[in-house]
Amino acid sequence: MKVLIVDDEKALRDLIPLYVAGEDARTASDGLEGLAVAKEFSPDVIISDIEMPGMSGPDFLDAYRAENPGVKTILMSGKPLEHFAEKYPSAANYNFLKKAFTIGEFKAVFSEVTQTS
Repeated sequence: MKVLIVDDEKALRDLIPLYVAGEDARTASDGLEGLAVAKEFSPDVIISDIEMPGMSGPDFLDAYRAENPGVKTILMSGKPLEHFAEKYPSAANYNFLKKAFTIGEFKAVFSEVTQTS
């Protein structure tokens, strides 16, 4: 399975690939870079931060999913999802993982997302 991790925090770009060991994982540091990597890589799953410089996670996922509706997605943030309801209304359409998460919390959400069709 191909997994793309998009986050402006380098620590998470380094950590999450370890959580999905055995999968083909790539990273990007913001939504614009994420779009470029996703178009070349064709990920099965995208895990993205919400607030990033340049292009936000919801804007990135909306743009990519417009042409790739089957991609599975997880948004992440240290703030509750409700915090973004007005600024990013589409964020509610994506699976959500609240930072800081444990490996168990990550794996539970990842497993749920990847096992649904």
